[in-house]
Amino acid sequence: MAYLGRSTDGFGVRDRFVFTASGSETSLSGSDDNSRTLKYQDGTFIDVFMNGVLLLRGTDYNTTTANTIGGLASLAANDVVEIITYDVFSVANTVPTTGGTYSGDVAFSTNISVTGTSTLTGAQTLTGTTSATQIDIEGETLLEERAIMLEGTDSDLSNEGSLLLLDASASGTDAGEKLLFEANTLDSLTKEDPDALVLEDNDENGFLFQDTSTNARVSTTKIVLERGTNFEIPNTLTAPKVTGRAEIANVGGDQNTNFDNSVSVDIKEMSLAAGSHILDLDRNANFKLTLSGNITLVNPANLTAGTTGSIFIVQDGTGSRTVSYGNSWDFAGGTAPTMTTTASAVDRIDYIVLDSTNIHAIATLAYS
Repeated sequence: MAYLGRSTDGFGVRDRFVFTASGSETSLSGSDDNSRTLKYQDGTFIDVFMNGVLLLRGTDYNTTTANTIGGLASLAANDVVEIITYDVFSVANTVPTTGGTYSGDVAFSTNISVTGTSTLTGAQTLTGTTSATQIDIEGETLLEERAIMLEGTDSDLSNEGSLLLLDASASGTDAGEKLLFEANTLDSLTKEDPDALVLEDNDENGFLFQDTSTNARVSTTKIVLERGTNFEIPNTLTAPKVTGRAEIANVGGDQNTNFDNSVSVDIKEMSLAAGSHILDLDRNANFKLTLSGNITLVNPANLTAGTTGSIFIVQDGTGSRTVSYGNSWDFAGGTAPTMTTTASAVDRIDYIVLDSTNIHAIATLAYS
């Protein structure tokens, strides 16, 4: 059985000190014959022997001074005094290196560092800030109630087609951007190859997808984002917008193109002084020209067959301004119209381009 006494690390419940008198001592303290310093917690729990005879505390000695045996009768040379102390000790709050089982609650007042695979059974509550790449509980991977959030911190991505995910610490126009998939929205998030990111819904309620070969819904809804895919600003995806000098070839293909709502083309307003002027039909189809002198509309630039539009001719506050035309302009009857010359009068020329050298036009005059 185990020995309940002094241990090798200096902590025990029983200790022994030996002093050999040199003569005339009435108290003992400090280092004993073995150079060990006398110490005790409570003078009530010690035994003092002189030459093998137990002394009576309070009569033969006292412990009124800490770690000192006082009140002794004058010792003779070579008297041997043995002092046995009995002290209380505390068991260190440690975890055995071989592991073990706790049958009650365990509280940690500081951080816990866990390496390797850890298994938690029963109900678990995590409070405070928890940082984890994955939490597996009872065979299921959980992260924030099954929500999956992809969030990055580096906005310096130069590869074309990269998906940029930022956290709230980003600054400028990128601040707070993130991609968040709510609970049960996605069944899989799979990068199939270097050029495509596939988002697949698990219940066909999250995405609408049209099969371009059959014009019918497919049974498994899926969106594939290929290299170079770009989206407009939020809330504009339902109304695609093309700006700049862009051309959409063959809208509708071999089928009729129908617009449920109106289609408008901007009117370019210009103030024209006396002289010759060229209208660029690649930049604008409709024009409002306010005259401050006699002008000549020479042949327009970029005559593309099928281009149509209207030109509003407006006299300034003086009036009497005339308009001449280049040889590409072809009016009904072969004669160019004479514009209304009264001050602030409005005439309109409607046109359609026949080919690269001919533009057919009709003038209606004197609008109120």
